[in-house]
Amino acid sequence: MLQHKTHNAYLDHLGPDEVYPGLNEREAAEAALAERRFSSRLPVIKSAKIIVGSGASQSIFNCLILDESPTGVLIDLGTLIILPAEVTLQMNGGGTYLTRRCWGMGTRAGLEFVGGQIISADTANRMQKVAELLESQGVGAAVGTLRSSRFFDHAELRRAAEDAEAAYARLEAILTGRTAM
Repeated sequence: MLQHKTHNAYLDHLGPDEVYPGLNEREAAEAALAERRFSSRLPVIKSAKIIVGSGASQSIFNCLILDESPTGVLIDLGTLIILPAEVTLQMNGGGTYLTRRCWGMGTRAGLEFVGGQIISADTANRMQKVAELLESQGVGAAVGTLRSSRFFDHAELRRAAEDAEAAYARLEAILTGRTAM
């Protein structure tokens, strides 16, 4: 029988057919999983890697992120892999997060972010180069470079860059008289 957890202690000891009458096992499982989400997710398709272990015993698995929220992601590994309780998720844009596996079913798993984004040495170096570009060529060049790197999958960096770009455009419009004061 499929094991599931809800936020209701009474429902947790029942099978999915008892909690969700009329639904098949897969539909019941999806309903149980949906109940556990603390924030809504947005559908996406992003490439990423799951890193398990460290050093000589490290394993790296390619995966797809199918949806994401500020608190976690839904991944599909494409093959059945039993993930440990904690893994590192490295998005292709540069974002790296320590995650906790909340559930797994078939080739999919729900991962919850543990703490904030981890900035790798490589990402820190790339960010430093963008900072230098900002100083030498201005906001437009820096934001363009950040866009091409998908803002290193860093939500706060994206917001700051977009705010700076909008502020620069407003300032330029006022200074050149293209807007009413």
